[in-house]
Amino acid sequence: MIDLDNGLSERQQALLATIVREYDEQKSPVGSDALVRKYLPGISPATVRNDMVSLAAAGYICSTHPSSGRMPTQSGYRYYVRHLMRPAEISSAERRMIDHQFHQIESDLDQWTRLAATVLAQTTGNASFVTTPLSRRSRLRHVDLIATANRSALVVALLQEGTLHQQLLVRSESIDQDQLDRTARRLRHELRGSVAADVRLWADAESPLESAVCECLVELMRRVDQKTTREVWYDGVSSLLAEPEFSRGDRAQEIVRAFEQRQTLLEIAEASQDREGIQVQIGDENPAPVFRDCSVVSTRYGSGNAAGIIGVVGPTRLRYERVIAILQYLGGLMTQLWAELGE
Repeated sequence: MIDLDNGLSERQQALLATIVREYDEQKSPVGSDALVRKYLPGISPATVRNDMVSLAAAGYICSTHPSSGRMPTQSGYRYYVRHLMRPAEISSAERRMIDHQFHQIESDLDQWTRLAATVLAQTTGNASFVTTPLSRRSRLRHVDLIATANRSALVVALLQEGTLHQQLLVRSESIDQDQLDRTARRLRHELRGSVAADVRLWADAESPLESAVCECLVELMRRVDQKTTREVWYDGVSSLLAEPEFSRGDRAQEIVRAFEQRQTLLEIAEASQDREGIQVQIGDENPAPVFRDCSVVSTRYGSGNAAGIIGVVGPTRLRYERVIAILQYLGGLMTQLWAELGE
């Protein structure tokens, strides 16, 4: 029997891991005879059956019918992920393929997040979602000033979360591009990393133009700070709906609606915003009812001040090792690319 205080015996752990992998591959309940024949030839069928009874009593496996095989429960998957799962890496060929795809497009955050959703969906065979980075308070990363007429200029600000924003500045006096370039260089040096309040309180402006640009930046950054939503891209919903667990028409409609409306995905991202590393939510660990029979695996990318979320939504019989390996690699790549936007 299982000692609930000390966990599973080595044999029971091996049996549970085998049931998880076999069920994930076959998508059907696993019988003791098949387990012994394929994986456990040195153990008697009676011993395997007794251990399966013990695993079922502990809530790690279940059966849909008394005479059918066994399949992992949500608790079984949690035990597998937390104690039995073996670390994995994606192949060097896959890494090269992913790198090549990202370096084929322009240095643009929206394009990267869309591509990341597509790559995740294609490489995991599940639904994916990617949010743009969200900073609690916008910080200035870069500013350019572009003359548009004799007395006006376009203020172009790149914020720390990687988003570009523009605002027109109109002056009473004439301004030329050389003057704007000098002003932009000084403000980049003095105000890089500043939040709106820091820009407003900066007292070292050397000209009316510098003061006017600062006022423009404060207005622009405050407007961004008041924005409570961020972009979210998704892909692979059709792959998720092709799984037998979600073949019912009403269930499929619920899932499609959750992705199309995006609010549930944003709530998942918000909950994961301040958590480090890979987050795995299996079944009823998910706060969103629509995903209570799914697994959601996600991770952050970016920095502590501004981070986005990349994630995968699939059935609880997810290939966790592979999904986690892909998320770790892609999250690291996105963090690197995002940092390069401000260099």
